[in-house]
Amino acid sequence: MLTDELPLPDIAVKTCHPMDSSRVLLGLLMLSEQAVETQDAALESETLDNVVSKGVFRSLFSALHFRDVSTVRHARRVAMLSVGMAQHLGWDGRQLKVLEVAALLHDIGKLGVPDSILYKPGSLSPDETELMALHCGIGIDVLQACRVDQGVLEMIAQSNTHFSANRQLSRRLGNTLNQGARILAIADAYDSLATDQVYREAKPHVEIMSILMDSAGSQFDGNIVSAMARWMEQSGVPFQPDTEMNIAPRNSTRLSEELEASSLCHIFSYLYLLERLYDGFYLINSDGRFVVWNGGAQELFGYDAQELLQQRWADGALAYRDKYDEEKPIDQLPLASVVRTGRPQTSQMKVQQKDGGWLFVELQTVPIVDHQGELKGVAEIFRDIERGGRRSGEYRELKLAASRDALTNVANRGELETQLAVALAEYSKHPKADPFSVIFLDVDHFKSVNDTHGHAVGDQVLIGMAKLLQHEMYSGELVARYGGEEFVVICPDTPMSQALSRAERLRLAVANAKLSEVDDLKVTSSFGVTVVEPGDSVESILRRADKALYLSKENGRNQTTSLTNEQFNTDVVPEKKSEPTDNRCVTESFLACIAADMIVYKLGGFVQGQKAKLLDVNDNCARFRIGKRRLLSRFTSKRRPVDVKITFGDSSQSKRGRPLVQVDVEIRPVGRVGAEKFQLNAREALKSLKSYFAAEKCES
Repeated sequence: MLTDELPLPDIAVKTCHPMDSSRVLLGLLMLSEQAVETQDAALESETLDNVVSKGVFRSLFSALHFRDVSTVRHARRVAMLSVGMAQHLGWDGRQLKVLEVAALLHDIGKLGVPDSILYKPGSLSPDETELMALHCGIGIDVLQACRVDQGVLEMIAQSNTHFSANRQLSRRLGNTLNQGARILAIADAYDSLATDQVYREAKPHVEIMSILMDSAGSQFDGNIVSAMARWMEQSGVPFQPDTEMNIAPRNSTRLSEELEASSLCHIFSYLYLLERLYDGFYLINSDGRFVVWNGGAQELFGYDAQELLQQRWADGALAYRDKYDEEKPIDQLPLASVVRTGRPQTSQMKVQQKDGGWLFVELQTVPIVDHQGELKGVAEIFRDIERGGRRSGEYRELKLAASRDALTNVANRGELETQLAVALAEYSKHPKADPFSVIFLDVDHFKSVNDTHGHAVGDQVLIGMAKLLQHEMYSGELVARYGGEEFVVICPDTPMSQALSRAERLRLAVANAKLSEVDDLKVTSSFGVTVVEPGDSVESILRRADKALYLSKENGRNQTTSLTNEQFNTDVVPEKKSEPTDNRCVTESFLACIAADMIVYKLGGFVQGQKAKLLDVNDNCARFRIGKRRLLSRFTSKRRPVDVKITFGDSSQSKRGRPLVQVDVEIRPVGRVGAEKFQLNAREALKSLKSYFAAEKCES
């Protein structure tokens, strides 16, 4: 017990009457206790696959229904879309339940949004937008207290994160977005667009898919958007937003249910107040364990919630000094004083951050007591004194602007070097793990583009290049503008051979892309590739990749060169890595996230679903023809068929035990067709194939 770990007076101390903060936070701790009791009972029947307590889930969802029926409808439709997409991608079992719960509760934070904002029939003001943006974090605060499965928390938190690493303030390179979060983000966006809102009418399916595709590679995962398109093409949209799932409000509600729902809404409203007025907070329960560690506390002190939740406060996870830099023993800290006296306390302290620094904060320590005066927990609420007030939307925008390139909206050089430093630190801790690679590229003859067509066209080329790179790269890979016409891509868990293949794919994509409004402007690019090696620094790995790029340009441009540290130090010129461009053949290899014994069935489903013509098949190879009308929706009206040859390689497992099979693809045109038209058709066929096989960098 918390009171057992701290020295108490010999006589009982009468606590003050529960203040509003204490009373509201008491309700949150009661939810936590309810969840703990269910887990301690170890009753499978009382939980949803041990993802969340049934009683807690029922309370939260009933309160959401009490607060806003339309949000409940939305949550159910998003859950239906998410689960359907996940099943189409091969998900099953408990992971489906985690995703379903995340989808049903992803908007639970809206319980505390004022009606004036939730139902506003127009654009929100900057202050209203900032308040609405808090709903995800506040929902996670409550779900933490409710001991909801960590996978649910990750999906909800990351579903509000852009797929591209360039939109985040502090996304760690290599920590790819949870696939469930990517699915949830797309399902949420689809239903929002498909449903009448107070500020606009619903959009038709075709227009929605066009909007989602336009944001593929930046806001959304293009592979999952394509998978959803195929799923709906095969099975149809699973609901009609204006008619189905139209849950009517209950005619009567028991008074006890109304009171419980009202109490929960009050909790959420109070958390909005905390989030807006202060920089961070945490809750300790009666056992002295962290039960809530909000996003603000994470930002202030550097600790992730999962590092502290359910850990004992008295174990010294956080170190404190007074404002005179004197370290304080545990029994002299404000929390110990509040436990002894039962009275709230405000103080100024220095708290040690994860990186070893000390942060000067104003600390409010609030006892959480029930109506009998029994201590149930403590809340500690922080304000960063040096910041001078609650962080604002303008502050976050300034921080975001400092990490991205103003023209192309990808990461800038500073953010690139920061993320490289993080990747190098991770590599030094785990040198036996897969290394990361760096691809350095620039636009060939860019000066002549500016001189001939003007700087406005040059800017279009750079913006188009950045969008193409974002669209072509995998989840977790960082695209950054290094300066001028130079770009850098960091590829986590990618050895040299795969990075070379990746660079070659990008080079061909650039050569066949239209990057500006000038029809006859053809742009090529040169690439340099290297992989991290022991002893590397940010400067050394960039210098080596830059040298490889220089060699590509020296050898004639529009090619890819790799360079190891040994070659760099001995001035050994590597062989030219690029093959002569064959505009009549597109090749690529990827890992299919599927068991080897399911390949035949999966391939059969793809051939049947795409109305392809099977030409030849044996134990490890298949050849078929695709390209008829209505095969791939993004082909032009003058599309021609293509022959696709697929060779299946060795099977393996990812570090998390997921089955993998290497797939080598070769696509050639049928009949006489222009190179540009063939490249477009082939790329669309390849994209559809990769999406169908859930091709992605499997999380280790």
